[in-house]
Amino acid sequence: ANTTNTVVLVVVVLGALGFALLISWLLTVSLSRLAEGMDLLALLKFDENGDHSLLVSRSQFTEVSNCELSFVSLERGLKAFVKYVPRDVVRMMLNGEMKSIYGMNRQAVSILFMDIAGFSTLCEHIPCEQLMRLTQDY
Repeated sequence: ANTTNTVVLVVVVLGALGFALLISWLLTVSLSRLAEGMDLLALLKFDENGDHSLLVSRSQFTEVSNCELSFVSLERGLKAFVKYVPRDVVRMMLNGEMKSIYGMNRQAVSILFMDIAGFSTLCEHIPCEQLMRLTQDY
């Protein structure tokens, strides 16, 4: 009876240890993936057209999953911001090298309006994706 109790105790302890190791490994994988994504995002290295892989495979842990969703939201926001503000300026703002200041001031500016010959006709005959690529050059 004493030997049976010892064997049962050893099996239960080993099972609990194995379960704890499995949970630790799953948590480590999720956090490592999130940390890697954060490192890339801090450098503003992301796929301009696609979403981050964190959206595809979410953690089984609620807290980590919530962090992943927040990360993806932040990534989308930065992707949109980088479309309108030069990447170097965004990087400087993220590093604290440049502060954004809300306000207005009067100053002299130059504005160029131009007419592209045949643009209306061109718009009617090419796909919008091709038109967008052409206008980005201007």
